[in-house]
Amino acid sequence: MPTCPSCGKSFSGFSIGSNTASECRECRAAKARTAADALAPHSRVRGGFGNFLQTLPPVTRAIIAANVLVYLAMGLSGVSWTDPSVLQAIRWGADFGPLTLSGQWWRLFTSMFVHFGFFHIVLNMWCLRNLAVALEPMMGRLAFSITYLFSGLAASAVSTAWNPWRASAGASGAIFGIAGAFVSYLVPKKAAIPASLVRQNLRSLVVFILLNLSIGAASGHIDNSAHLGGLAAGLIIGALIPRIARIAVYVDGADIGVAAMPTDEADGGASRRMKLIWIAVACAIALLVGLQQVHARNLSSAQYGKAVSLAASGRMDQAITEMRTLVQRQSENVLAQALLGEWLLEQNDPAGAVLPLEQAQLYEPYAKAVAQNLALAYLGAGRPEQTIIEMRQAENQNKEQNWRGDFILGLAAYEIGDTPSALQNLRSAIQLNPNFPEAQLALRRVNAKPGEKSAAGAIPYAQLIIKSRAWPYYP
Repeated sequence: MPTCPSCGKSFSGFSIGSNTASECRECRAAKARTAADALAPHSRVRGGFGNFLQTLPPVTRAIIAANVLVYLAMGLSGVSWTDPSVLQAIRWGADFGPLTLSGQWWRLFTSMFVHFGFFHIVLNMWCLRNLAVALEPMMGRLAFSITYLFSGLAASAVSTAWNPWRASAGASGAIFGIAGAFVSYLVPKKAAIPASLVRQNLRSLVVFILLNLSIGAASGHIDNSAHLGGLAAGLIIGALIPRIARIAVYVDGADIGVAAMPTDEADGGASRRMKLIWIAVACAIALLVGLQQVHARNLSSAQYGKAVSLAASGRMDQAITEMRTLVQRQSENVLAQALLGEWLLEQNDPAGAVLPLEQAQLYEPYAKAVAQNLALAYLGAGRPEQTIIEMRQAENQNKEQNWRGDFILGLAAYEIGDTPSALQNLRSAIQLNPNFPEAQLALRRVNAKPGEKSAAGAIPYAQLIIKSRAWPYYP
């Protein structure tokens, strides 16, 4: 009688068919249970990030490692570990429609690896692990890679189409794609796992999808459009992926064997790889066609992004021309009007800045930054009375910004002959910001005796502008 290599017990070597048993019945049953546990999406993970990675199939391991590395790089560069700003996320590759649609298409991909803080990435990686540890061995590495990649790209594209003015980032769109592919891969029984385990996985997946979509709908800052886009793409791709003949089974990072699967010979090997390549090509074509439609429907967003890119490269005259064209076609675009006003002030053109800032205020009457910038434009355009009115609208600014408002009010008061108010406001500006020589110069001018000449000094528009977080997309 043969001896079991696992436990050393003797067992009967009798078998029917060509597959001779190489282990005793008890060891075969134990290994089968271990394989089933490995296929379940909630298998056990031991402590430590290194051990955590070792328990994962290779593609999932690489994806999680890439996400963590990007998060660490962001944090080490000075980005907040817990609450990055929108501008910081955009600089690291978040998907922002105006930039994406104006030529920075790579953001559709890079946004899949950028996260808004520690809890965001931890939650996403935990969900990815729970889903992918089962699906990747079922599908195979290439199929899983195609599913994750194109689900994530589709999620980014749908997010851009739904609201191009929102900055979007994170792996959740691709993760929803994995959940959708899991469903459409299990329903037609492509996986060689027991029916009871199929039902268990489907129940867990439905709960996961509905729960997270509900949380996204109830929250004002979760991008459910990306979740729905990734989910739809995953459902389609999972339905197209052909079944695999043999599934690698991973337990604690070790490949312990394979599970046979009923399949036609044509569905295995090179033929299956070719089918997967054609699926990837079809996904790429569908994505390109979809993005062309998104671009055509959001030309104003693309034009805004082009103007910002021109400004970032130092071509400010071209940037202003591009932004002027945009606001002429879409006057209600507050971001474009406000940013154009800022640019014109920085270029020492306060008279030109008045109209776009007035238009921005028309649509956002309570935006204090717009009010203060408009007051500054009125001051430079020789309209001090309106400057004072607008500065009252911009009251209660953050204390660190008050010196700007005090300086503007001081100059406006001097222009209308209100010397006491001019002195009070200029002294306040100097007290709040002693390192602002323009205030000192203005104070000497106001204090000048009759008959004395004092240099007026140029208004430092670039230093006095308030850049609001409402449009943080300045280069």
